[in-house]
Amino acid sequence: MQLSFDLSQITERQVLDLFTQFLKEQSSALEIFLRNGAWYNAGTNNKYEWMESQLTPMSWAVNGTVTPSDSPESITFNSTAGMRPNMILRFVYTADNTDIEDLQIKIVSVDSPTSVKGIVYGGTTPIDLDATMTAKLMSEAVQENEKNIVGVDEWKPTMEHNFFQIFRNAVELSDTALNSAVYGNVNTLAEQLKGAFYKIRQQLSEQALRGRKVARTGGENGTFGGLFQFTDIAGGNILDAGGGDLTSTTINDLVQMIIEDGGVANTLVCNINQARKISGFNVSGNNPVIAQNSTQAGSYVLRFISDIPVAGGVVSNILLDEKMPNNAVDLIDINRLALVPFQNRGLKLVPGTQPGQDGQTAILRWEYTMVVKDGKYSHGRIKNLNP
Repeated sequence: MQLSFDLSQITERQVLDLFTQFLKEQSSALEIFLRNGAWYNAGTNNKYEWMESQLTPMSWAVNGTVTPSDSPESITFNSTAGMRPNMILRFVYTADNTDIEDLQIKIVSVDSPTSVKGIVYGGTTPIDLDATMTAKLMSEAVQENEKNIVGVDEWKPTMEHNFFQIFRNAVELSDTALNSAVYGNVNTLAEQLKGAFYKIRQQLSEQALRGRKVARTGGENGTFGGLFQFTDIAGGNILDAGGGDLTSTTINDLVQMIIEDGGVANTLVCNINQARKISGFNVSGNNPVIAQNSTQAGSYVLRFISDIPVAGGVVSNILLDEKMPNNAVDLIDINRLALVPFQNRGLKLVPGTQPGQDGQTAILRWEYTMVVKDGKYSHGRIKNLNP
């Protein structure tokens, strides 16, 4: 790729398009994150907020032990938020989502933020409930010709946030160097800026994955949190491989977890070593499917087709990024991830040459944050894999 800058004529110059083109020649998710960022409003203060939009199936974790009966019995949950009288519940084992026989409970009353009274419904079989179980909403029985209808806001999204981070990279050459003939033409600012792009890519790649969100203060410059901080958390879709090899079964298990949470992940992000193991699944010649996709960072992209039998299949593109750890694979919804610029602070080139300087200085400066929408539900991770 040829870079050329006439620094004598610029006062401030956007170079994001050029940098994005540079990324397409690399094997990286950054080009996609930056492209997605164009669909978001630019930041106007250091804290960037967004609304979590995942509408998950309604469920409640049991907390305590009780044997339901045909008489109202108190049942304790971690939270009764969203519960109402006349809701009919079924129960599953939390660990594997397996149905627990045919027990159904109808809520008689909601007595507190953690307790309801319920009765066994529809002649189903009473069984002991305990904290290994989760209640799921089946339906809500409505009275004929009801008149006292109370509107309920079923969807109560939460707000999530990240902080902006300022990046900077400066290159300079003395006037002597600029006028020296050197093999490879490295003594030009354009060539030096090409190297600066590599450094930018290194920093953004690392921060977009492993960054920690730290607020900017008088004594702290501040950084933005990356993908792992939003997804590798308690309650998220995390599978621990315990040092074992990556298998198609493990990936399918993670796909199922995300679907059960209301999400549909579409991209597997991994390092080269795990990508080769995925290629090794193809013993029967039909999975994964290898395809060329020139819009995905310019690299060959594999497509992993899940064994979950839904119309059209659950297909995940496989995106290579050498910044991914060797012992982990992330399954993400790529459309819910973005690098968003601060207003008028996208990647730009500004002159830094001082009056009377015997040479030239150019500064690349940018201010971005990372958006990870619905990190707990729309994305997932397999960690502690055998490298």
